Amino acid sequence: MDLEEAKEFKERCTQCAAVSWGLTDEGKYYCTSCHNVTERSKEVINTGAIPNTKIQAINRGLKRKRKLEKGWDWYVCEGFQHILCQQAEALQTLGVGPELKDEVLHNFWKRYLQKSKQAYCKNPVHTSRRKTTVLEDNPSHSDWDSEPELLSDFSCPSFVESGAESQPDVHTQKPFRIIKASHSETSVCSGSLDGVEYSLRKDKDIVKMTVPRTLAFCYLSLLWQRETVTLSDLLRFAEEDCIPYINAFQHFPEEMKLYGRDKGIFAIESWPTYEDIYKKVIEVATFLDLPRFPAITEDCYLHPNILCMKFLMEVNLPACESSRTIAVT
Repeated sequence: MDLEEAKEFKERCTQCAAVSWGLTDEGKYYCTSCHNVTERSKEVINTGAIPNTKIQAINRGLKRKRKLEKGWDWYVCEGFQHILCQQAEALQTLGVGPELKDEVLHNFWKRYLQKSKQAYCKNPVHTSRRKTTVLEDNPSHSDWDSEPELLSDFSCPSFVESGAESQPDVHTQKPFRIIKASHSETSVCSGSLDGVEYSLRKDKDIVKMTVPRTLAFCYLSLLWQRETVTLSDLLRFAEEDCIPYINAFQHFPEEMKLYGRDKGIFAIESWPTYEDIYKKVIEVATFLDLPRFPAITEDCYLHPNILCMKFLMEVNLPACESSRTIAVT
């Protein structure tokens, strides 16, 4: 606390009206009478007059601010991963079991990243043009954390039991690797590292991820889990904003800067149609080469008899009309 350095500050204290100031370690003025700390700070001209600890404290604050303004280095697939995470959590609040997010959707997404050569393979597409640092992931660390990173692995009983074919590039007993690009390589035309490249990519062999296809992933997960949510229910949840869809990117962490080409990728201006999402469900399931889904039995919610009763109840017909309709059926 240097009283000499604070003598030039002549304003009165708002608490006690005294004019007696000192400097905190962060360079802010404080009243020596009542210890009130102001928002005003001293502009440093000669750093030799300030103790080393004070300079370090100020520098730490400036670095944190610059990092927040610049944002994280992130890929487009990480943005979609964040949307899927938010949608799965929203479905969980609506009554869907937690296994949908932590097991089924997780493995569908991991399978997509591998087949699209974005992760879980020897030569990810992200490393083709950029120098990257490869770090070992902590296997106890969840894939769906707030700071998006390419997925870490944990086993899924439903896929093991289904007899799905194992991929040669995946090592299920070892922690997967995370790819992080250097800060100097952020694209100047997008907030993400690969926004421009992703928007221009036209590979017929790969199903390109879009915001509508996040609903396809969710519905495939619901089907696998045999949840009591139909595709029409899922679309209604999206339109009622019960699950993120329109402007889903607004749920991104503040450090995930989104601009330029990113907005064309993540900004959606129209509601999805049943036919469009159903078509995308078939496309995604075919691309992922999913194993056979569990059979629909008579006591399953998705059995036609139960679904017919559900739809009739939702139509809310008068009692006589409902009885006649059921009799005709």
